[in-house]
Amino acid sequence: MKKLYIIIALTLWGFAQTAGAQNMYRNYLSNIVSWPTSAVSVVHSNGNIYFFQADGNGMLSATEIDPLSMLPTGNANYFVVQQNSSFHANGGFEDAGGYFVLFGNINNHPAFIRIASNLLSCDVSYDTNIYGEFTAGCDGFTLNMDETYIFVNGRNLTVVNAASISNSSNFELDVVNNPYGYFSDISWDDTHGKFIATGLFWNPSLGCRNPFVDVFELVNFSSFNHTTGYYLENPPYTYSNEYKTLHVQLDDDNLLLYYDLRHIDVPYAYDVIWLTRILNFWNNYSATVTESWYYELPCTKLSATDMIYDPYNYRLNFLGYLNKCREGLIHILAQVNPYMLSSGIEIGQLGATFTGGTCLNDQPPYVEIPYNDLKMFNLALNDINPCDPVLIAGVDKQSVLTETYDISISSCDSPLLHEDKPASPVLKPYTFNTLPPSPSVFPVPSNAYLDNITMTYICDEPNACSHQFGGKSLQQSLTDNPTAEITVESGRQFVCEGFDGKIYYSLYDVTGKQIQQGIIQNGESSSLKVSNGLYFIQAKDAAGNQVVKKVVVTN
Repeated sequence: MKKLYIIIALTLWGFAQTAGAQNMYRNYLSNIVSWPTSAVSVVHSNGNIYFFQADGNGMLSATEIDPLSMLPTGNANYFVVQQNSSFHANGGFEDAGGYFVLFGNINNHPAFIRIASNLLSCDVSYDTNIYGEFTAGCDGFTLNMDETYIFVNGRNLTVVNAASISNSSNFELDVVNNPYGYFSDISWDDTHGKFIATGLFWNPSLGCRNPFVDVFELVNFSSFNHTTGYYLENPPYTYSNEYKTLHVQLDDDNLLLYYDLRHIDVPYAYDVIWLTRILNFWNNYSATVTESWYYELPCTKLSATDMIYDPYNYRLNFLGYLNKCREGLIHILAQVNPYMLSSGIEIGQLGATFTGGTCLNDQPPYVEIPYNDLKMFNLALNDINPCDPVLIAGVDKQSVLTETYDISISSCDSPLLHEDKPASPVLKPYTFNTLPPSPSVFPVPSNAYLDNITMTYICDEPNACSHQFGGKSLQQSLTDNPTAEITVESGRQFVCEGFDGKIYYSLYDVTGKQIQQGIIQNGESSSLKVSNGLYFIQAKDAAGNQVVKKVVVTN
C-alpha cells in the first residue's frame, strides 16, 4: 500500500534525482556479509528499495536504496540470524503493517524472517521438525480479516498468524486424494478475498504431471474452504510437466500460469516455457482458457525461479535458469505481453559478459557447465521509477542487483533463440483435500548492528531507458513535458490531458490504499466510483509523464 506522502513525492523525484539506467548490473558490497549466498529485494510502500543479502555464517544485511539513483541512502543494518547457521533467501514481501518478510530455509529447514520497517529488529522463525524450504509466500487475510502469511513447502502450506507469529500450522495435501501432488506458488487475491495456490499432481490416467489451480478461503488459522479447483491437461503428449507451476494475477478476472515442459520424443533436446491465460479463474463454472502458447528453448533442464507482471507496459517478466547441458550463461529473463502471447516472447541470457556456447545434442544431459557463479533469486517491480524497470536480485561472489526495462535492447545480456507455438490445454475439475494441521514454526528475536554498504557498477547501459522516451533521457522527458495535467470536471469526473498515448491511472485514499485503477486515453473523461471523501489520482504514460492530483469527491 502506498503511503500518502509517497504519492505526492512521486512527481518530485523525477526532477530532483538523476534517473538510474536500465539494463544495469550493480554490486552492493557489505562490510559484514563478505561472501553472500543469496539475495532478494523488496520495493517498499515508503518509496525505497530494500536489498537483503545473506551468507553461510548467519549474517543478514539490509540496505535501503533510492529507487531512482539506485544509490544506498546510508540506512543499512545487519542481523545475526542464528549462530553457525545458513539462511538462504528465496523471496520476500512487505506485509500490511510495513514489515519485511523474507522466506527460504535455515540449515535445510523451512524458515522465514520478519524485519521491522526501520531495520532495527527482526524475528527468525523456522521448523526443525520438517525438512525443506519455503519456496513461495504471500500476505493475506482470513474471513475474519486477521492478517495471515502463507508459505509453500512442497506438499505443505504453512499458515502463520501475523499478529502472533508463534501461532502457525502446517497443512499437508492428502496423499490418497492428491497422489504425488505438491504446491509451488501462492498469492493473495484482494478483489475476491481469496488465496490462489498452484502446483502439480500426478495424473495416473495420462501418466504425467498436470498443473492445478486451487482458489480457497482461509476460515481461520486451522481451516480451509476450497472454493475453486481445476487442472490443465498438457498440450501434445510429446511433452511432460517436470518442475513447478507459477502464476501471476493480471487483473480481477485473468490469471496467467507458467509451467515448464520437457520434450520426451527427443530427450534432452530442449525445454519449454508454457504460458496459459485463464479468464474468470476464480469460478469453476465460467473459467476458460483464452490463450496458450509454449516457447521451445534450445537447452535442457529449465527451472523456474520467479515471475512478476508490469501492468504499465503490459509486460510479464519471467526468471529461470538452465542447469544442465549448458555452456554459456545459465540464467534467463523472458518478457512477453500476457494479453497477446502470440506476439512472441523475448528471452535474454543474464550476465555482464558473455563467452558464447550452445547446448550440444550429443552432450550428456547430466553435465553441468555453469558460465560463472551468478545465481538470481527473485524479481521486484520498481514502479516508483517511471521506466518501471524490473529488479533482479542475486549473487555472483558478491551481491548483484540489476535493473532491466526491455531485455530485447539490452547490451548487458545476450539473446536466446527460441521457437513459439500455440497450445490448446483443457480445464478439468479437481478436488483438494488437506490433512489436519500440525504445529509449525517458532520465532527467535535478533538484534540489529550497523553495516556499511558501497556500490560498484558491473555493467552500465545509461541510455537504454531512452528507448521508451522517444530518444530522450528520462530526466529530459519529465522536464520537457510540463503540460500534462489532470482536471477535475465535477465531483466524480476527471480528464487527463497533455499525456502521450495510453494513460495509466490509480486512485488512492488518504491512507495510501489503492482503491481504483484503469487505462484511459488522452482527453477522455472518466468517473470515480467511490464514496464521498478526499482522494489522490496518480496518472502516467509510457513516455514518462506523471502527475498527481488531489480530489475531493462530493455528491
